[in-house]
Amino acid sequence: MGTTTSRHGDPTNNEYLNQFYGQDPIPSDHPFWNKFLSFSISPPTTCSDHRNLDAKLRPCCEVLAVNNLKTGNFSSLIKVFLQRTRELLANVESDVNQLCTQIYNALFIIRCFTKYLVETYNEEEILQQFESKQTSQTGSVDSDVNSSNLDSFLDALIEIVVDVPLKDYTYILHLEAINCILVLLSIQMFSTQPAEKLCVYRSLMQGRNSIHSPLLVRTLLQHFINQTKVPPGVLNGDGQGGSIVLGLASFGGVFSSIYAGLWSIVTLGYGRSNETDELLMAIEAAATPEERQKAREALHSRAPLAGQALLLLLVLVNHCTSDKGPLRNPYRQALFSFTAAHKDDDAVASAPTKAASTFKLDTGALYGALCHVPNSDQTTLLLYMLLHRNQQFRTYVISRSDIEQLLVPILRTLYHAPDSNSHHIYMSLIVILILSEDDLFTKTVHDVMLKGASWYTERAVSEISLGGLLILVIIRSIQYNISKMRDKYLHSNCLAALANMSGQFRCLHPYVSQRLVSLFETLARKYVRLEERIKNSQSLPKPNSPPVDTKVNAEGQVSSVEKKEGHPPTESTEGPSGEIAPDLAQDLTVLQEVLRMVLEIINSGLSHQLQHNPNLLYTLLYKRSAFEPFRTHPAFEDIINNIDAVINYFTSKLEHENSDLGENEVLATIQRGALQWPRERLKKFPDLKFKYVEEDKPEEFFIPYVWSLVVHSSGIYWSANNMKMFVADSDVLAH
Repeated sequence: MGTTTSRHGDPTNNEYLNQFYGQDPIPSDHPFWNKFLSFSISPPTTCSDHRNLDAKLRPCCEVLAVNNLKTGNFSSLIKVFLQRTRELLANVESDVNQLCTQIYNALFIIRCFTKYLVETYNEEEILQQFESKQTSQTGSVDSDVNSSNLDSFLDALIEIVVDVPLKDYTYILHLEAINCILVLLSIQMFSTQPAEKLCVYRSLMQGRNSIHSPLLVRTLLQHFINQTKVPPGVLNGDGQGGSIVLGLASFGGVFSSIYAGLWSIVTLGYGRSNETDELLMAIEAAATPEERQKAREALHSRAPLAGQALLLLLVLVNHCTSDKGPLRNPYRQALFSFTAAHKDDDAVASAPTKAASTFKLDTGALYGALCHVPNSDQTTLLLYMLLHRNQQFRTYVISRSDIEQLLVPILRTLYHAPDSNSHHIYMSLIVILILSEDDLFTKTVHDVMLKGASWYTERAVSEISLGGLLILVIIRSIQYNISKMRDKYLHSNCLAALANMSGQFRCLHPYVSQRLVSLFETLARKYVRLEERIKNSQSLPKPNSPPVDTKVNAEGQVSSVEKKEGHPPTESTEGPSGEIAPDLAQDLTVLQEVLRMVLEIINSGLSHQLQHNPNLLYTLLYKRSAFEPFRTHPAFEDIINNIDAVINYFTSKLEHENSDLGENEVLATIQRGALQWPRERLKKFPDLKFKYVEEDKPEEFFIPYVWSLVVHSSGIYWSANNMKMFVADSDVLAH
């Protein structure tokens, strides 16, 4: 390293680097370290630069991995880092720019080598590298170690994140500390062992490191809330204004390229010049999914610390989650138990330095961040966990009068389902399902009026309730699934959310009413065609055949974590013995359940809110012939009888009027008739209430999902050579 290395220098020709990974031990108190750590970083501009840097550093790392077991130079570097960090923590209020630089540079080098180790060696071999003892020239072994280097290193990283104030010259130090923790935790991607058996996770989940868990979780959340922009000159290498990292001459060399991963992947050329409003406009105007993703990433790049903090938080809270496991996850507990801070809690919420079992947070600020940070997998996953597990936050969200600020971006994501990955779609639906469990939410959404939604292009709607827009998007998701994805899991969640809302359907827009009844028509036609195919094959499914698992249990609980793939029918409808193909019979069973649920949703809206839905009544009268084929069907006749009772009642009311009634006159007649409607005419059915529950082993879904987000969004380039987690899903690694 040093200050004289050329910008594009060969690392194998670097004097200080050669000495570091060489065969001679360098004690932690040697003057060498001051020179070795005196450089500034000019980040590259492309992902290929980062990948090329890894390739250039690999020979150095290979030699260091061999020599370090004898020299202990990597351990010495960790000790230097720990010493400098203690100095920083003792003088956090002083101007310690140069000290921060040396700490950052040490972290930078440690991360490079640690990442190589994680991608190349098993856990036992990695620990040997961290805990290697330094042998002096006399043959004695340095034994001045009170605890493991790994534990001390993790503890120091957490202290930097929690206790060092965020300033312009410490921004990159915070960023690198979080990146180092992510790299250490990434051992999970390269191991087949569960997290609770890996030393890094055990160190973080128990012992002295776990004491800081509430403070760390609060700090990471605060970074996400604040969305602090990257200070000028910290990550860009144009030389304008100098480097805030170090006020020395610009140092390029091999290590000047290492920050490519963070900056190049997230900026994609938008880095410094675009303002937030321009990027939001770019997202709005994007013509392709690729352009939209680039604009989103560019917007996120304005606050990389916030993005990395959120990723680290998601990693921490989604490992070691089993209540029956050997470890308890204190970070998960902290996230799920924090409470709302009030105005008189400023001192508590500012920057406490002592650990506590929980913490207070400005829930209004967190809600604002979730609303205004562009909707992504990460933000949706955080929202899901908070709504599902933190009852106080969930209550706060539901009580907000501006719930549309949170919900509309989620609806837009669902509307653009083909442009999003399936996990993001599923988590968005689960968020809606969780919200729909609350009666206040299902009532409030119909009271909130929107001035249209420009992104909803199927039909221009100038004014619509939030509840109406929600119904439209869910119906579209169901119809998209019918034609494209054929996923029973998605059907279950969409229908459960609509069912939870159905008792509060109020003042439905004419177009919403039409789409709801059209959904029944679409499913009915499909059902009739499928039933006809089976009849023509003269092999009906057995009446007592067990239903397909729709992920809804007897108590009305919807289990929605693990995706269950649908099975499209084969070209042939008959098996070798002339029997109906199992997939075809299964499709009929699933479709029957979906069709029944849609009828129950319509019936629920009529039973509870008939007087408040003249447009739905109008549509049912107009489309009454659609129900004809099912009036005597044993699976539907009981629910059809209710709908028929409503249709017949209002038909008779209209027959007493003039035959040439216009739409307004028909609606007026319906409204008058609704006031006289005898409720006892309808058979009572149980209220439609469904509750979301996780699978028994949610980590099987969430751990790979979270690491796929890290791979895509962290800006750190990951080698797939020894990766175990995504072997069967190599496209996850595509950048």
